Amino acid sequence: MHVISHRHLSVVASVVLAVGFLLSSIPLTAQAVTCTITRDLQLGVTGDDVKCLQEYLNSNGFVIAESGPGAPGKETGEYKALTKAAIIKWQEAKGILPASGYFGAKSRAAFSGTSTAKPTTGSGATGEALVKELLDKLATLKGQTGSTTKPVTTVTTKPVVTTDDAAVRKSFVTLLTAYDAVVEEADDAERDLAADAEDALDDARQLLFLAMKAYFSNDLTKTKNYLTRTESTLEDALENLEGDDEKDEANDLIDEVKDRIDEVEDEIDQADEDGEATSEAEDILEEAEEALADAEEAYDEGDYDDAIDSAEEAEDLLDDALDAIGESAGADVEDKLDDARDELDNAWDKVDEAMDNDEDVGDAEEYLEEAEELLDEAEEALDEDDEDKAEDKIEEALDVIEDALDEF
Repeated sequence: MHVISHRHLSVVASVVLAVGFLLSSIPLTAQAVTCTITRDLQLGVTGDDVKCLQEYLNSNGFVIAESGPGAPGKETGEYKALTKAAIIKWQEAKGILPASGYFGAKSRAAFSGTSTAKPTTGSGATGEALVKELLDKLATLKGQTGSTTKPVTTVTTKPVVTTDDAAVRKSFVTLLTAYDAVVEEADDAERDLAADAEDALDDARQLLFLAMKAYFSNDLTKTKNYLTRTESTLEDALENLEGDDEKDEANDLIDEVKDRIDEVEDEIDQADEDGEATSEAEDILEEAEEALADAEEAYDEGDYDDAIDSAEEAEDLLDDALDAIGESAGADVEDKLDDARDELDNAWDKVDEAMDNDEDVGDAEEYLEEAEELLDEAEEALDEDDEDKAEDKIEEALDVIEDALDEF
């Protein structure tokens, strides 16, 4: 496994541009024009040497503009922002550092001996030289990513232009751009790719290469098949990459919760030593620990969404535990007892009203008397600081009150 570098991205970007130009300009002829550049070039300069360099860039996969000034056949001889951007891509592909767009001594040395392939329309031409250069770029890309497949570097036929051809050409550029985007997504993550995502990207590279071979062998059916498979593998790569992001997020969140539990536990212990009420905080802390256990179990089962949800729940409970320091659980139980007595009073009112209307209330009175006894027992338990028993008696009383109301 490896981190996909910015150099890798630059190669992919150059291939995208090369394909975009190649597939939009077939058929073509190649008319070589030698460039001689003897000075440094930068933003603002003009001249024939700039125009010659622009022609070279446009003809070799580093297109300055798809249309308008700077586009193939419309080179201006003016070194502006679009020319600089194209030179930066060329420098990255050539490994020239820094790739800043300044065309100095290093760039002139790398450029020395090259020539343009100025595109013109014509009949009977194959565009073989430009196709061979594209395939050589692909071979370089495959070499950087560890592929052992022997690339094809000789093309002797030109694509047949059919009614499907425009759609196929568009698919090439779309998928190469999508591939570039997935690779950039991985690079932005600044970590090694998951094995599944890495495998899917490798498959996409191979399928794109096979699609190009099929295209230049006049087999559009096979080309479209490879392009469809490429799209599917790119989707797999992105899904696996996103899945790996969720796994990392879940793992980091679980670690954070573990650390926070230790911190909250220390704060509760300190509060207890200081004589503050901590029973409620301790109960909530136990709930947080249970939520963390659920998160770890979900993580082990590969359910990273659930792991994140449970870990976030644990975080919220830890906040509640800190807020509960100094609060007495008994106060809550007393509130529940008061509410239960209100429920009992309301129930007695309903029974009395039903009896006044000569309705049969069954055993409702007996049930309400039982509920009253249970609430008295709950109050006694509170006096003895037995909050658990008090809550149990309150719950029993509420159930009995409900039974009483069901009698009529």
